[in-house]
Amino acid sequence: MDFFDFYNFVHIMCSKIKTRFIYRLSFGSIGKGTWIKKPEQIFGASRLYIGSGVRIERGAILYAVKYYSDKNYMGLIEIGKNTFANKGFNATSAFNIKIGNEVVFGPNVFLTDFDHGYEDISMARLNTDLVSKGPIFIGDRCWLGANVFVGSGVSLGEYCVVAANSVVTKSFPPFSVIAGSPAKVIKRYDSEQRAWVRVNNKVQLD
Repeated sequence: MDFFDFYNFVHIMCSKIKTRFIYRLSFGSIGKGTWIKKPEQIFGASRLYIGSGVRIERGAILYAVKYYSDKNYMGLIEIGKNTFANKGFNATSAFNIKIGNEVVFGPNVFLTDFDHGYEDISMARLNTDLVSKGPIFIGDRCWLGANVFVGSGVSLGEYCVVAANSVVTKSFPPFSVIAGSPAKVIKRYDSEQRAWVRVNNKVQLD
């Protein structure tokens, strides 16, 4: 084991200890073997539910909104077992974000289930209500690349792959590869061919 391997090992062990003896006291629940390495911000910890074997790298923001301006919210974040979130992961919820099992997030992925209303032009933007198209759901074994944004009302079926830098504003079925801003399907898994097959986006998709 070289110096950097040892350094990383020590950091992970410290993260496991801190998660077990500090975070577990305030979170809704944390499963066995989970560690969170030096988060940037944690808010509304009692509404964070994290399964076993989850690994969250440094710089994460886990933010369950309880109140904003003059209104109360019930933000809820649920993360399934054996999920991995690379550095800079951000899950911010005023309603509900649910992440399945064995999901992988690249660096700087941002999930948020709300936006700020803009209809009333007499109000300062930071004073407007939080609005949402619905909760976010990320299915089992999805893989989201670096710098992906996922907005409210989005549901990704299991085994979806989201290309880096994509902006996801609508839902997609299982076994889809999606990319772009806004994201669209570029491949789907064909069980008969046992291969990922490119989609012709000139044809209307269901």
